[in-house]
Amino acid sequence: MPYAVPPTDPNIRLEINAYAPTALQDVGIAYWRLEGLEPETGEPIWEQSLSALPYKMWSGGAHYAAAAAVAATLLGYWCASCRGELVLTSRQALVDALVGKAVECRRCNTRVDDQAAGILNPRALTGHSHRALEARGQATIEQARREVIAELHPVAFEDPEQLLADASLQAKLGALAVIHAVGNTGGLIYPIEINDRTIAPNASLSKDLFIAAWQGGLLQVHPTSPTNAFSWDGETVLGEGFYTNRARFFVPGDGPVEERPERLVDLLLDRLDPTRMRSTERTELTDLVRHLIAEEASRYFVHMLGEHNLPDLTETQEDALRTATARGAELFSIGHLDRMVWGSIRDTAGVHQRNAGMPKANAITYGLKQFERWIEGASEKPSVLSDPFSEDERNLPLSSATGIVFRTILDLDPMSAGPGELAEALVGASDAELRHECDASIPDHDELMEWLRTSPGYWNDGKFRKVLGLLEGWTPQICAPGCAHERIGHVAQECGRVYDRIVSSVGDTDAAILTAEATVIANALDDGVRAGDGLLTSLVQTLQDYDARQSNEF
Repeated sequence: MPYAVPPTDPNIRLEINAYAPTALQDVGIAYWRLEGLEPETGEPIWEQSLSALPYKMWSGGAHYAAAAAVAATLLGYWCASCRGELVLTSRQALVDALVGKAVECRRCNTRVDDQAAGILNPRALTGHSHRALEARGQATIEQARREVIAELHPVAFEDPEQLLADASLQAKLGALAVIHAVGNTGGLIYPIEINDRTIAPNASLSKDLFIAAWQGGLLQVHPTSPTNAFSWDGETVLGEGFYTNRARFFVPGDGPVEERPERLVDLLLDRLDPTRMRSTERTELTDLVRHLIAEEASRYFVHMLGEHNLPDLTETQEDALRTATARGAELFSIGHLDRMVWGSIRDTAGVHQRNAGMPKANAITYGLKQFERWIEGASEKPSVLSDPFSEDERNLPLSSATGIVFRTILDLDPMSAGPGELAEALVGASDAELRHECDASIPDHDELMEWLRTSPGYWNDGKFRKVLGLLEGWTPQICAPGCAHERIGHVAQECGRVYDRIVSSVGDTDAAILTAEATVIANALDDGVRAGDGLLTSLVQTLQDYDARQSNEF
């Protein structure tokens, strides 16, 4: 589908021609009656097929009969010629508009109005009455929508490093893949096509990568996006959906929009350095690499079917291909899998030609079996492998995500890199080393306590306990499994219990100091990780931020 966030059903306004007979009005209303959108393709699902409509007594074309009875306006869309509201000429015009094609309205495509007028002449709805109706208030609505978009999607100054600290691996890779695949014009990134397999090997992964980057704030909607990039609930109420191939996006930063992409790319590449990743991220990247290899092989298999004039895969065959490529991705490079695909489809085409009566679906099943045999044989006897295909031999460009992961992040040839090279490239610092670096980044315990003792104005009046409560539910960015930051929530919970036990006896000030001192006990537990000082550091930073904001949060 051309959108990442599913829009609401098309908003079609019907205006009934009062001069048309009731029976014809019923035809016109039924012609435009929708059940909704098909979830996978986004195409309209009609309540009645054209063959079920009793239109032939009025006209040879259902859309002409419908046009004589009603005027159907697709709200939020504009004519490609006159830029007025889009009064639809037919169901096909709706389909074309929803996928972003240029569509003319009935005012500009006069044949429909001429045919409609001929059906009920002289009482049919004329093109002149359409023009008077549609022109009313058009400029006002467009301007109001522009103001709504500008208010809800401002160009703000944000610290990209803070966003990246909280961003998932998928979000960071998604932003890089989109920027690389689409490029930018004056800092604006558009159009983002989800279905053309330039971002990732298939539409599903492309969508996942885009959504991760968008939800992580690394891709943001720009206020210059056209109004038809959004769904609208009424004339000026913005709906929940938008079309990625119509909207314009920008990236976070603190400088001019046109300078931001280059800066963000540098930051993304730095954060995606495998030697700096946590072990959990490297594991996630390893899984993603295998997924990319499998999907690139599946994409090449489907491509080769088309090259040999063989039909699309059935759902069962898709599952079989997915299973085969997933296994192959654990053992071989993209280039080796491509060579196996090429041989399998070549054999399939030959078998089909030699057996004239053989159904094409059966031939594809044979090709899948051949592909599985190639994988099985090469896994048992690697010496049978020929050289991997090159990108020139493949003759199908790799997706942006695949190229970035292999060439840029791992510094490997995507076509020839096998499991051994991938494992070596994904080696990073051990978790123990990362935990040590985490501890080294935390201020000294005595330094933290000195600040608390000399700055009671920051934490008196119950603020100390309230911050502990906040930190109990905090989800920090961890440095490695078991690091100090990962344990802050647990330590904050225990410290809160200590404070609550003693505050009635010693008062708020002493309870805060004693509880803070008690965090040193946490430093001695769990292999000596400085979880107690990690909590104190977060507590001090939160109190200082609160004082700087002068908010009423507490």
